[in-house]
Amino acid sequence: MVEFRTFMTGLSARARWGFAAGLLAIVLLAGGAAWWALHPSYAPLAQNLKPADASEIGSALSGWGVPYRFEDGDKAILVPEDQLYATRMKLAAEGIPKGGSIGFEMFKDSDYGVTEFAQQVNYQRALQGELERTIESMQEVRSARVHLTIHHAGLFEQDQEPSKASVTLHLQPGQHIAAKQVVGIQRLVASAVDGLQPEAVTVLDQDGTVLSGSGMGDAALLGDQVDGAAKLEQHLRQQVNALLTRALHRDDFTVSVAVQLSYDRVKRVEQHLLAQGKDGNGLLVREKTDSSRVPAASSTTSASGSAVTSRDAEYAHGNEQEEIEEAPGRIQRISVGVVIPMTLNPSDIKELSDVVAAGIGLDAARGDHVDIAAITPWIAPEQALPSLAPTSAHPAARSGAASRAVPARGLTLPLWIYAAAGIGVLLILALVTLAWTRKGASVPRRLSVEEREATLERLVQWIELPERSP
Repeated sequence: MVEFRTFMTGLSARARWGFAAGLLAIVLLAGGAAWWALHPSYAPLAQNLKPADASEIGSALSGWGVPYRFEDGDKAILVPEDQLYATRMKLAAEGIPKGGSIGFEMFKDSDYGVTEFAQQVNYQRALQGELERTIESMQEVRSARVHLTIHHAGLFEQDQEPSKASVTLHLQPGQHIAAKQVVGIQRLVASAVDGLQPEAVTVLDQDGTVLSGSGMGDAALLGDQVDGAAKLEQHLRQQVNALLTRALHRDDFTVSVAVQLSYDRVKRVEQHLLAQGKDGNGLLVREKTDSSRVPAASSTTSASGSAVTSRDAEYAHGNEQEEIEEAPGRIQRISVGVVIPMTLNPSDIKELSDVVAAGIGLDAARGDHVDIAAITPWIAPEQALPSLAPTSAHPAARSGAASRAVPARGLTLPLWIYAAAGIGVLLILALVTLAWTRKGASVPRRLSVEEREATLERLVQWIELPERSP
């Protein structure tokens, strides 16, 4: 201690402060290393957890002796980074968390002493849990609750009441569910319960708004039909754009495609005769031929008369019947409209129309058509060119004057105005140049400091020179 005091006394004030700062830095580094060794870095094991799932995971980690802590309002659980992957694999092997719903694992340990009613209740709970897990796998759904009312037919029941179901969805923040997804949920629940119709499944959101309805299936079907027509129109429009770009070597054109699809299910029956035999009249069933001779009318003729033959034949025809059922979603009509600048003559436009029709496979018998219009580009009123042609009452004179007129680029002025403007500009430039020259000549240039000192030194030397006698 005395030596340390002697050592500190021998140091200057600056050296003492430096020694104290170094000692403090060593203590802080040692404390940080000890804290880092005792508190390993944590990594998120699971995030966006529900309270039930977080409690289930925390209980499992406590039983396994794995340290953990909660963050983000108990929605995220963190474990040491070196135990992250091993803990995840262990949770997956144990099936934790179960999502808050009990599924068919309820029957893992069968109890033979359970009554039939309790068994039915357990089956209904397990089915509800499995449906909840399936619905919660959707990206827009945060949680779901399913309630089933399953009707079990009795022995002496005549009027069987249908089964019912209700589904409550808690959506993710900022997410919404489409009509076709609601219809999918209805069909999912209905297909899992015997005797349940999709219309008997009611779907609500977390605000109590009914998402399902009687026309929901039609709305979803209509949306699918519109999407199908839009995709087909986009595909055909891209084909026409590529064809016109390569044919015209320009892209200042507009293409519009309208596709009309038919979703009617049509069944057509056709029946026609089958052509059989060599001549196509059918198979010969019966044939009768009668021959007779008619006597001559005059004795002067050498012939004894003319022969008359009659033939009666009966044919058997086979019938062919064909039933054709047209599936919904077939193309009913395609209309293509193209607007191009007026650079092509009518013959080229006709050929281009035929090429476009053949390129996208249009069928004229079906009513498909292509209209190509060459239109002069529109010019704004302020950019319109004034006509200098004289007005004439006679149409021929007016057309002749218009053909001889030269379109002007702007307002035409007399030539002397342009000459006067040019002379004025030259005069202004000359006056500005003259004024600048006089200003530069009247203002003397100022000497710098070195030039003034040199001038004064020469002046002093000149004064100190002795006068020369004459």
